[in-house]
Amino acid sequence: MAPPGLCLLLLLLSSAGLAPPASAQPPPQRGSVWCPSRCLCFRSTVRCMHLMLESVPAVSPQTTILYLYKNEIQSIDRQAFKGLASLEQLYLHFNQIETLDPESFTHLPKLERLFLHNNRIAHLIPGTFSHLESMKRLRLDSNALHCDCEILWLAELLKTYVESGNAQAAATCEYPRRIQGRSVATITPEELNCERPRITSEPQDVDVTSGNTVYFTCRAEGNPKPEIIWLRNKTPLPSDPRITITPSGGLYIQNVKQEDSGEYTCFATNSIGNIHATAYIIVQGG
Repeated sequence: MAPPGLCLLLLLLSSAGLAPPASAQPPPQRGSVWCPSRCLCFRSTVRCMHLMLESVPAVSPQTTILYLYKNEIQSIDRQAFKGLASLEQLYLHFNQIETLDPESFTHLPKLERLFLHNNRIAHLIPGTFSHLESMKRLRLDSNALHCDCEILWLAELLKTYVESGNAQAAATCEYPRRIQGRSVATITPEELNCERPRITSEPQDVDVTSGNTVYFTCRAEGNPKPEIIWLRNKTPLPSDPRITITPSGGLYIQNVKQEDSGEYTCFATNSIGNIHATAYIIVQGG
């Protein structure tokens, strides 16, 4: 507490118009309770609407409600809401958002309301909302969502919200036109012609002499087109210039060594499911 004499001196200076200017005080630092420029703040609520903002402003970690609607924000990166563990409501509707980093909302354990409607979101990466365990209301309607096989993870998430009865969600398809306006939660793999991967050419066991070359085939079909991933002895392949994965999914190993012996597994995976096939390399001494 300031001494009484100092308080009296400040009072006299203020009345005489000689008080130190506010600009002489140090600016608030990240982590303190403060309000972004041009925003309105009261307690733990921050309102930054109609400000033509192009990015998410830094706010206090104590923020529980954040209004950012009707701005010009185009993307949300993974650091946008870092440190806001107390955030309960986030309003981002009526912006220009096209992309969301899948980790944007990872560290928001208390988030109950997330409004993203009336933006330009066309695609969502699987897992974008998976960590929102407190979610009660999610809005994604009035976006540009492409309802293809890649969005089925969202359909499953929305179904779990309905079945649990603990959350409400709205998300509608914009494309393809034949299902425009449909709730994402009602989309099925069959009507989108989605197919689980199936391996059409699988690798075969190889017995090889050290120093030679091994080639494993692994071709797969499905919708979406499956991604091919190789493992050796159930772990990712090492970074080695001798090892190459071809565009068709095959595996080349040049100048084979004894250490290359083992189990090789080809995984074909897409948003519908995955399948695998295994083969072995036995390297004989040169």
